[in-house]
Amino acid sequence: MPRDKEKERARRKAYRERERIKKYGPQCIGKSMRGKHGNHVRGSKHYRWNDDRMICDHGYAKIRVGVTHPMADPNGYAYEHHVVWASSGRSMPSAGYEIHHIDECKTNNRIENLTIISCSEHGALHTLKRRQASGNGRLQIESARDRASDQLWACKQMPEVK
Repeated sequence: MPRDKEKERARRKAYRERERIKKYGPQCIGKSMRGKHGNHVRGSKHYRWNDDRMICDHGYAKIRVGVTHPMADPNGYAYEHHVVWASSGRSMPSAGYEIHHIDECKTNNRIENLTIISCSEHGALHTLKRRQASGNGRLQIESARDRASDQLWACKQMPEVK
């Protein structure tokens, strides 16, 4: 004796809902449990975990300081050289001035390696160094990412200071 199709469909739906509640608990009622199987890798085991420090696209180190920190970006990270400068008791540079890495290694953020210079001096200094590096007095334009990777390689060759 064939059952009514709608009754059969309702019976199967109720059965699936009971099985779902057995598997996930009563908090799943009326919610999608897609992706909630508990097999996702989290925290330090995830392949994108970065131990609260990362290198941004233009080569500077960023550290996690929390979203509420005054120097933080919307994701809760701040430039490490800014945090080091401020935590040493020095005031942040005003408009028209920048923090300069003396050895030009963007990840070497020791306070001895940081100084404040004007934006115009900073640009002239780096332009002069690039012209000297090219050998013929002409300015060779490189992408910021290429320069950053070269500087990171040079920083890795430096002995670590403790």
